[in-house]
Amino acid sequence: MSSRDYIFRYRLNPADAGCDGSDRLTEMVKKQLRHLLELIVPCAGEQEVKIDGFKLLNNREVIYELFDEFERAGGSRGAEPGREKTAGGEGLPAFQNIDNAAIYEPRINLIKNQIETVLPLVDLEKDGALVEVDGFRLKNLGDWTVPSSCDPAEIFEYAATRCNCDCVFCYLKGKTPSPGLDFPRRAAAEELAEINTRLKYFSPQGKKSLFAGLGSSCEVLAHPHILKILAGLRVKTGKPFRLISNGAALTPEMIGALAGLRPLYLDVSLNSSSPSRRRKLMRDRNPETAINALPLLKSAGIPYSVVIVPWPLDSADEMLADLEHTVAYAVEHDAHLVQISLPGYTRYFSQDEVFERESLWKALVCRAQELRNKYDYPIVVMPGIFEEYLSRPVKNVPEVIGAIKNSPARLAGIKQGDIIKSIGGFAVRNRPQAREILSLFQQGEMKGVAITVRRDGKDECVTLDLERSDYPYSRATDTHLGMVFMGTGLRAGYLERLKEIVLAHRAGDVLFLSSALVRPTFEQLLKDSFMFAGRQVKINIVVPENKFFGGNIFMGDLLQVEDFIDCIKIYIEKEGKKPDLVVIPSSPFNLSGWGRDLSGRCYLDIERAAGVPVELLECRTIYD
Repeated sequence: MSSRDYIFRYRLNPADAGCDGSDRLTEMVKKQLRHLLELIVPCAGEQEVKIDGFKLLNNREVIYELFDEFERAGGSRGAEPGREKTAGGEGLPAFQNIDNAAIYEPRINLIKNQIETVLPLVDLEKDGALVEVDGFRLKNLGDWTVPSSCDPAEIFEYAATRCNCDCVFCYLKGKTPSPGLDFPRRAAAEELAEINTRLKYFSPQGKKSLFAGLGSSCEVLAHPHILKILAGLRVKTGKPFRLISNGAALTPEMIGALAGLRPLYLDVSLNSSSPSRRRKLMRDRNPETAINALPLLKSAGIPYSVVIVPWPLDSADEMLADLEHTVAYAVEHDAHLVQISLPGYTRYFSQDEVFERESLWKALVCRAQELRNKYDYPIVVMPGIFEEYLSRPVKNVPEVIGAIKNSPARLAGIKQGDIIKSIGGFAVRNRPQAREILSLFQQGEMKGVAITVRRDGKDECVTLDLERSDYPYSRATDTHLGMVFMGTGLRAGYLERLKEIVLAHRAGDVLFLSSALVRPTFEQLLKDSFMFAGRQVKINIVVPENKFFGGNIFMGDLLQVEDFIDCIKIYIEKEGKKPDLVVIPSSPFNLSGWGRDLSGRCYLDIERAAGVPVELLECRTIYD
């Protein structure tokens, strides 16, 4: 390892196996194989093989089970890893959180577990003297690079480790629901050393970067070295930086420095244009800094969105009135768009009901639609699929809910409510298809494109001049030529993959686990499709409960392994039989390429615990 590389260190917790003789040796084999099966799928030829036990070559009379009943029920998953808050020794960096690494690079956890199962059996020595070890470090970081899209956020998000506000609605408040979501606090200099090492192995040309970590979700602009980090990153890539900020650090000096790093886009979590309310909501000691930043960003030519988390502080009526004032302020200063993030909380945030979600969300969607019409401005509700669920009887329609000011779409006359029928001669049937085609034109070199829209019951053709635009639109940072939609939508191609999975298992009784919001769209796709026509296949759609996070959380992408296990067991008990196959959309496990949920648990545990074949239906995260 180069002396300039940051040292990635991980603590060991060797535990006594609790048995002796050959049993302890067998336990070592069992643990190592079990951990290996969280990384691989054994195959015989091209056929995947699921295994749950093994025999030893020297005794084929005994079968050892790999997953005991306690673990199948979601019990202990091995020794609890240490989570160091300070450096492990003089001059050394802190131990990394192994749970965080296990989500993105579980091979590190595999190494940890292999060493821990061996240490109770042997003593290590050097030159005849015993050596006591309490950790290990990665030797050659070049071995730990992985394929990557090389999004600049892979680097600068590691600087989001401190915050300059204390928002009353922050999801990090309360007890940490998982060790994997526990973020160690380190000195800024040590964080910079790690970020510089990650930057060293960040290769946009080779599409490689150092393995990811969970990082944190605080204020990136609050890091004392952030401008140095961004400047180093700009040397490596010309891709746009998309920074999420609460605005408290957006002084005139900071905005001037950021302007020199363009292309750049800011999501400004303003939350309120009222200094007194922003101070109460975010405990921002200088709320005027963020509020005054909007006209400064416009002057600097930095496109930005205004993000509002409408929290019913004091009363819902006050919240709705402030929402309108804040939207008006964003429109006045040419925000790229306004994003209204519907609020929620977990049981770790509060055991008591903070507000009734359904009625509050409905009121917010209704007000957002009124404001969208009043200001003729792109106002996005997040998650957009809730607005569709609530107000659109037909789902997945490529309906434009707004056009960015001075964008090719806006200048060509695209209006709110237009439904796209074709783009550049390509027929459009659903929203994901429209977004994909528009993205191709956005990234291409075309100078114009003809688009047919359905407006007031008639088809109209408009031609977009892709070379004609002005602030706040930017071809570098926009995605759909200035058109804004109600979320990503559900791809019709998912049904083709579902059919392949069902046929491969020869399943007749399929349990499909959906979220409450996706279910209506999925049911519509099934009804409109001939994919399963003439086949004796029954697809039962069930919505698991978000028990892990609790509170009023009901998003499918936040479901955890144990939520799915509980749902399947309840379904089997209710029906009195097991389904032939369980299919789960992959989005709750999209955090890494290793099929882990937010707690770091592998989706393969669902099949092991429920005793039913489980397959993931590859799909993109719908919450966008």
